Amino acid sequence: MEQVLAAAAAAGVHPELAREAAQIRAGWRSAPCILVSAEMAPLVCGIALEARPGVHLVGSSLAELADWSAMLQASVLVLPDQTVLLTSILDQGHVGAGEAHVVRVVGGSGGLGVSTLCCALGQRAADRGLVAAVVELDPTGGGLDLVLGAETAPGWRWHDLRQAAGHIDSLVGRLPNVSGVDVVAHGRPETLAGGGGGKHGLPGAEAVRAVLASLSRTHDLVVLDAGQGSETVEAWPGQRQVLVCGADVRGVVAAQSRAWALGLHDVELVVRTGAARRIAPDLVAETLGIPLLGSFGDDRRVTRAAEQAAPVGRGRGRRGYPRQVEALVDGLVA
Repeated sequence: MEQVLAAAAAAGVHPELAREAAQIRAGWRSAPCILVSAEMAPLVCGIALEARPGVHLVGSSLAELADWSAMLQASVLVLPDQTVLLTSILDQGHVGAGEAHVVRVVGGSGGLGVSTLCCALGQRAADRGLVAAVVELDPTGGGLDLVLGAETAPGWRWHDLRQAAGHIDSLVGRLPNVSGVDVVAHGRPETLAGGGGGKHGLPGAEAVRAVLASLSRTHDLVVLDAGQGSETVEAWPGQRQVLVCGADVRGVVAAQSRAWALGLHDVELVVRTGAARRIAPDLVAETLGIPLLGSFGDDRRVTRAAEQAAPVGRGRGRRGYPRQVEALVDGLVA
């Protein structure tokens, strides 16, 4: 306990001690980070709480902690050897629970325009004067900078941030920026092949956590493009989770399977409508049992912008895609 309290003090956080089942149950979903000792592990397992990210077993015996790791789906921190890592985790959990609205967007299937939607959300937020960032967390993504027309814009991509760890300074002014939106993207494989670059794709989970922690301190809205689901980083403390579903039978079935496979909890639904997607959004939400955040449909302006590698979501019309995205931003930052 003394080592945990020392790590908490170093991170500038004040842990809440919970020794009773009612206390544990009350704070289980809302706490940004949960530490469980070997002594408390039987009680925690016994009250049958739902699995969640950010749970860590702490103690001095690796063998004792490992017995409970699988049941709690928790990582193991052996103290005092991993005290520095514990301090880093507590620091990231603390800053991750700050003022930023962090939104993770997952596609229920392919071809729904998830990346375009993420960029449009960032653009509409920036148009309101909010400090917005869009982060590519889809390991097979084609590059959010390309969606925004910023593939040649200067700034750091993921391959420049591979060594990020723990607490890192502000990234404002160091990332590609399009119309007020900061972008953390893969970059192009061909730009990395000439030497000096890194491997195309996402870095490790520690670097991703460090980058998200930095953005959460400096931005009002951080949109995470998870594609069809990314296991590179645990769910960020306090984040909103949005599942995008096509308004057709196959789309609904695929989204249901995706939500189950990813273990999505407290998720909200955005429905993609269109010529071949005619099921009413309310009916899609009722079928999935997921609250409806909003919907969006086909818009030739968005297609044209994508073809021209121009920023998306900046139309001024009262109808169509810009207005639909505006309504989604209303629901996310209210």
